[in-house]
Amino acid sequence: MPTENQPEIADFTNRFNQLEPNRRMMASWFLSSGIRLKFVFAIAPRLSLAFVCTLVHRNNLVVGAVTGEEAALAYIARGRPGLLICSDLLEQGDGYSLVRRARAVVADLRVVMLMQSPTPDVRQARALKIEGIFCNADIGKPGGGLQAVIAACMGKTYLSPEAERRLLEQGGLDEDPNLRLTPREGEILDLMIQGCSDRQIAEQLQLTYETARTYGKTVRRKLGAKSRLELVGRAMDVVLGRRS
Repeated sequence: MPTENQPEIADFTNRFNQLEPNRRMMASWFLSSGIRLKFVFAIAPRLSLAFVCTLVHRNNLVVGAVTGEEAALAYIARGRPGLLICSDLLEQGDGYSLVRRARAVVADLRVVMLMQSPTPDVRQARALKIEGIFCNADIGKPGGGLQAVIAACMGKTYLSPEAERRLLEQGGLDEDPNLRLTPREGEILDLMIQGCSDRQIAEQLQLTYETARTYGKTVRRKLGAKSRLELVGRAMDVVLGRRS
């Protein structure tokens, strides 16, 4: 167990099978979302940017992949992407300023922000109406950055558990808690995206069939989808059929 001066470590040793579907789905949801199929990455450090770039199956969708604010803004002005995935910390400038300036150029730009600062300013990110917000501590957990991307693609908002905790420390939430997914609902969403039926979800999570079914309905309601088909159909077509 971690001590007061020793932070909890991340251990992904036995979780590669869980991380891989998330890696595929982040690209799939963008491809199947209906928003403009162009996007910009503005992420630091460089190793993180290199990893995020591997999530994309179609390189022609990437307008720009940089580590600085000015370079990202230039790509946004030139390519008019539908989605910006950025970090709060950049090698030059910062993510908050980038989002503010980028939306002055592309008004309908949707944004996902990875909070990498030890003390992330979640209140500022919410004030900027960033659709998807998650933190380093959320990576590798159920949903992780995937739910943030799904929210942005669907025009919804998502605040990860760690980001929500940080926001509470900074003065409270400004959105309806009834619209946020709980950790269990996040697990249900992951399994739905992977194509599991309600009965399979119940068996895997050791729930009753009716409980799993109720969770599925709640997830669809919170994400604004009228049916399971609407929620996962196009994403599964991309993943299983490798359709472009």
